[in-house]
Amino acid sequence: MLRFGIFKPDQYVRACDDKRIPRSRVSLVSYDLLNVGDEPTAEQIQIFEEISRTLRTSNGTYRTTFSNRFHDLDDVAIRWIKKSFSGAIELRVQDRAASHALTSLEWALKLFPLFPLATFEASDSMFSLVKLSLNTGGAYVLEPHGHPLQYIKWPFVVSLQRRESWRYPINRLIAAGAKRRFNRLPLPEEWMESTNGANHRVSTIPFVHPKAVQYSKENARFQLQTRSVFEHLPESCHVLRTMNILNASYFSADQLVEGIKATFDSLKPGGIWIVGRTLEEDFSNHATLFLKQQSGWSVLERLGRGSEIEELALRVPPENSRI
Repeated sequence: MLRFGIFKPDQYVRACDDKRIPRSRVSLVSYDLLNVGDEPTAEQIQIFEEISRTLRTSNGTYRTTFSNRFHDLDDVAIRWIKKSFSGAIELRVQDRAASHALTSLEWALKLFPLFPLATFEASDSMFSLVKLSLNTGGAYVLEPHGHPLQYIKWPFVVSLQRRESWRYPINRLIAAGAKRRFNRLPLPEEWMESTNGANHRVSTIPFVHPKAVQYSKENARFQLQTRSVFEHLPESCHVLRTMNILNASYFSADQLVEGIKATFDSLKPGGIWIVGRTLEEDFSNHATLFLKQQSGWSVLERLGRGSEIEELALRVPPENSRI
């Protein structure tokens, strides 16, 4: 048996309607469909969101997010922000590991009427994918640092992240061959910095929600930045959120400590850190709101069961961070 790929929006809709593919598993859908252009239709936006929910990166993290995912957390955070800061200040908010930034936009739209001088930065380590099109035919979709996620050659789309099912031996063979060829490609060292090479073309597939892109173009107070949760930006913001990223399933204890220190450094004294995770089984949010103090972190409030790294954060000594 074999499976053909999905290359166009109408193919995707027909396949879902015919139940040839479940909407929860779209590994045979070309990631080209993430590139919806400047004026996407409602159908294109829906497909963008559905692909994003199941796209897994090479470090094991998922891009899962959806509208109103943090509605209860937003309400708790805004209550503490209003209590802690004057509405007249130039409030600076950062939302790191923001996935495609839709939930960042929703939070910013709630904050801006309350803080007219506020600025909001949504960041992620990956706001685009790279498409490497070979002059001999076929294309690879890669993460920005070059890790291959998908191989596309009509009429096939195969995942290079997960094994194709034994039920589809031809797809498995295509994927295995694509991996071998990629490892042997004669690419120059700086191949992603130019759009054309002797044997390839390079293009970008945007991976930010169309609504967030459009709003950032219209309102300079809402900014999109490529940034890691481990980046230290000394006292750059009053509020910092890191949801669904600083988890024990993604990082070691030492790495989590580094993320905690980066957060502490980046917040102003008296700043608020929001950290936690969304449970996959019921999409409930569990988070801890911390206050940055001279002596370290103190807990302001817990939503649900709180953050799984709460105790670790409370043990990280502030003397190793910038106050």
